[in-house]
Amino acid sequence: MSEKISFFSKDDVENHVSLVVSQTNYTHDEAIEKLKLFNCDPMKVIRDYMGIPDPSQKQIKVKSVNQEIFKQIRTTLEVSEKAHREKNPINIDQVVQNFMEFEELNKHKNKQIE
Repeated sequence: MSEKISFFSKDDVENHVSLVVSQTNYTHDEAIEKLKLFNCDPMKVIRDYMGIPDPSQKQIKVKSVNQEIFKQIRTTLEVSEKAHREKNPINIDQVVQNFMEFEELNKHKNKQIE
C-alpha cells in the first residue's frame, strides 16, 4: 500500500486548523486528525462535516428500468452484428455486380415507359 507523502509548514497547518474549527464543531485535535485524513485540505474536511459529497468522485447515475432494458438490447444487437460481420465479410465484387444489374434493370424499365 503506497502512501502519499506531503509536507506542509506549521503556519499552513495552523491556518487550516483555525479555518476548520471556525466552520465546524470540531476541537483543535479533531481538526488536526481530519486534516491528516483529508491530506490537509480544509475544503474536503468541511464538505465531509456538512455531508456534501466530493465533486471529484463520480456519481453513479440511477437508471430507469426502461433505460436499462434498451441498453441491454443495444449491447446484444451490437455483439451479434459484430459476430455476423466477422463471419460474413462483405464481398466488394458482388456489391459492384449488384449495382450494375440494378442500373441495367432501371434502363430497361425506363425504355419500356417511354
